[in-house]
Amino acid sequence: MKRALQSFQAQSARARARFLALQVRERWIVGVGAVVMLFVVLYLAVWEPLTKAHVQREAALASARSTAIRLEEAAAKLQTSAGRNPAATAGRGLSLMAAVDQASKQGSLGKEPTRIQPEGDREVRVWFEDVSFDSLVRWLSDLQTRYGVAVQTLEVEPQATPGKVNVRLSLVRAS
Repeated sequence: MKRALQSFQAQSARARARFLALQVRERWIVGVGAVVMLFVVLYLAVWEPLTKAHVQREAALASARSTAIRLEEAAAKLQTSAGRNPAATAGRGLSLMAAVDQASKQGSLGKEPTRIQPEGDREVRVWFEDVSFDSLVRWLSDLQTRYGVAVQTLEVEPQATPGKVNVRLSLVRAS
């Protein structure tokens, strides 16, 4: 450490001597150039990364708001479609496990669940991996309207591919 400090002091003494050996006009040019260079380095190293990060955070916030709006619209659509169509009770006589299995095989989801686990007669836990979010919402709407099955808990984990999610949910028979 001491050796590095001595080397730095020696080099700065040589640079200072060279600077003082310049004519007054040349010293002004070098000084102005150093100040300009300092501003350029500060802009490129500090200001520009901060503004880029700010723009990225704004874009992420806009995306999250858009997703929240889509979820609220889907929830409203599920609630209104459940209230409008009480006569659609064809699949309500099936057991909860059979209703979930039948709905997942009908193809509106495009993918079968990774895992289905019954929790007694009143609850079924379902896992999906890498499934389309839009298809999942349509599938849940189908479960609600045809089979009277409601979502009790829902955990959504976004994937690297836009629109794809991993989902863990708990389904119960709607009252």
